[in-house]
Amino acid sequence: MRGKTKVIYLTGVMILMSGMLGSAVLAQEKLKRVVSLTGAGLVQLYEEEVNLGDAVFRGAIGLEFEKVTSPSSGTYIVPAISFGRRQLGVTTTLGLKNYFKPTAPEGLWWGVYLTGGLGADWGPAKDWGVSVSTVGGGINLGYRYLLPKNFTGEWSFGAIYLFRSGEDIEVSGIGPKIEVKFGYAF
Repeated sequence: MRGKTKVIYLTGVMILMSGMLGSAVLAQEKLKRVVSLTGAGLVQLYEEEVNLGDAVFRGAIGLEFEKVTSPSSGTYIVPAISFGRRQLGVTTTLGLKNYFKPTAPEGLWWGVYLTGGLGADWGPAKDWGVSVSTVGGGINLGYRYLLPKNFTGEWSFGAIYLFRSGEDIEVSGIGPKIEVKFGYAF
């Protein structure tokens, strides 16, 4: 009996260890970070009356770095270059995504974010220089697809509020925002 007990004991230990090893391998396969190239566009609707040709459409191209903080949420930062008619700048966005199902970083999500930046205006009577600062925030709804080999595709839309101030400008307004992203999850 003693030999059979050892075999049963060793078999149990091997099953337990293989289960632990399998769990460790599965845990390593969970995706915890996503890096995405992001393109965003928005139309800012000012509270004041503004000539529609003057920097109402704005866009940004940046890199989003998202870290999954739980099965249903993630935080992100996006350093970006922003542009508009007669304006070029740098922005940083910080945000939180909440996934409707515990499948982060994949699936349907909603989020909130804050953004800020500095810009330079140019034009017939303007010289280059830091002349506009922007702060704002908004809400988004989006969906991230996990493509083969951990590549990702993502879209989102929402509303953004921006306040822009500078040497000769001080405007604020709310408008729609649309984003498209392609990235890699690891």
